[in-house]
Amino acid sequence: MSRSRHPLWRLVPHFRASRALVIAGCSSLLMATALNLAGPLIVQQAIDVDLANGDHRGVAGKAFLFLAILVGTLVLRYGGRLTVEVAAQRAMLDLKQLLFGHLVHHDLALHDEHPSGRLITRVQGDTEALRILFTEVILAVPADILLFVGMFGILAFRSPQVLPLVFVVLPPYLLLFWLFRRVSPQRFLAVRAVRAKLTGFLTEHIRAMPTLRQFDRLAWANERAEELNREVFDTDWKASLQPVWYFNSVASVRTLGIVLLLFIGASRVAEGTMTLGLLMMGLGYLRQMFHPLLRLSHNLATVERARAASVRIGELLDTPPAVADPEQPTPWPDGVQSLRLEDVHFAYRADAPVLRGIDLDVPAGSHVGIVGATGGGKTTLLNLLLRFRDPTAGRLSINGIDLRDFGLEDLRRHIGLVLQDVHLFPGSVLENLGGDAEAARAALAQLDLDLPLDRPLTEGGANLSRGERQLITFARALVGDPEILVLDEATSAVDPATEARVQAAMERLQAGRTTITVAHRLSTVRDCDRICVLAGGLLAESGSHEELMAAGGLYAAMARLQDGRAA
Repeated sequence: MSRSRHPLWRLVPHFRASRALVIAGCSSLLMATALNLAGPLIVQQAIDVDLANGDHRGVAGKAFLFLAILVGTLVLRYGGRLTVEVAAQRAMLDLKQLLFGHLVHHDLALHDEHPSGRLITRVQGDTEALRILFTEVILAVPADILLFVGMFGILAFRSPQVLPLVFVVLPPYLLLFWLFRRVSPQRFLAVRAVRAKLTGFLTEHIRAMPTLRQFDRLAWANERAEELNREVFDTDWKASLQPVWYFNSVASVRTLGIVLLLFIGASRVAEGTMTLGLLMMGLGYLRQMFHPLLRLSHNLATVERARAASVRIGELLDTPPAVADPEQPTPWPDGVQSLRLEDVHFAYRADAPVLRGIDLDVPAGSHVGIVGATGGGKTTLLNLLLRFRDPTAGRLSINGIDLRDFGLEDLRRHIGLVLQDVHLFPGSVLENLGGDAEAARAALAQLDLDLPLDRPLTEGGANLSRGERQLITFARALVGDPEILVLDEATSAVDPATEARVQAAMERLQAGRTTITVAHRLSTVRDCDRICVLAGGLLAESGSHEELMAAGGLYAAMARLQDGRAA
């Protein structure tokens, strides 16, 4: 969709599935408005005709009719608002699913740029602002237009002399509206920005509360939270003052309009040039006219917040993933014969290269270890292999086929990944292993892990031991029977006994699979067919453990340090 269009237009497709409800709700509100327009006419007839002629039964009939109109208006408005609310809720559910899917399938660059708290605000807070906009403002617009057209049409036909007295309040209102629109948008955009920043800070630091306590950083966190809260307060009260002065100004215009109509109308009634019923009809329509104006006054803050929310959601959806499926994905080969890195370069920033011309050939079924100092590019290399990111130059290939030619799901389904950081989700063991019970049992059995598939896990797997949590991540990687295993510091956080248990299981599992292991502890990669040493983004050394130790280079120096001997 073109960026030149108003951002709210892009939300229209989400209402298509509920268009019948939208039409029904708007129709109900239109009928309620039509009934409401009849009220002042009935009052005028009761005063000028029935009362003037002493027809008390006519007055009683008009009173019952007026009551029926009030009840009918109430019922239609309730039904219309209820229907509109259901349609808006369904549309926002669709939008939330779209946003969540966009975030899930986006590459890591988006999540690096936006804290999780800010993204949560987009999915939850911004969509809620849009829901309120649709239910309170946009879907009520047709009924409000009918009210103005019908009111001025009736006044022009029944009492042209009352029409200018009612119409005179519109120019001051339009001027106030124009002034508000000129001043308020930037303030409300600023409010959304600082609130998102506060939400992101709270989300990140509440989750890190044990770390803050351990390192005595609670005072700092409180001070930072107070600064952000003060920033939100200062920004919010300035923005909140805008609808206050606007609302009161509109109310003042309404009061002056009623005073003007009463003063001039009463004078004309006294002169006999206007009936009392026409004056009361004019007052009734004047009061009705200000209902949508006051509602808009009350909801202008909502309008601006929703506009800001739509801009932010639009910017998020308009950010395409840097890593995407090819238009025509190449089918995955029958067997992995080779994995190659050819002159691979990568940089998160143009002025700070992380990988510089990496060439590496990994034969099928081999076990390659990657070691090096922190920041040397080890994990980045694995990110490129799994296409969490793409190289800035060079290519990675399987059987000579560029990884960018495979579908992302197809590629990642054939690569099993185990990370140092354990991520388990609330739910059962089976749900954490992918939902295939037979494959899950087989993976757990391969690791000699005796856990019922229906055992519930708390958030982060807190009701398991650290070793059990790590072993579940191994099982999760094995469920799909991948041809390539990628282990990123997978055993660094477990105790020696668990590590030995995992290593023994992995020796069996590596048979027939290509395995790449990133490790700091050299004991993890000692038995690898080939060990690659990364330093400063370059492939500094390569060979078996014995060859690298004999060479006396970086690997040998790291080995001596870890053995407790001087380099």
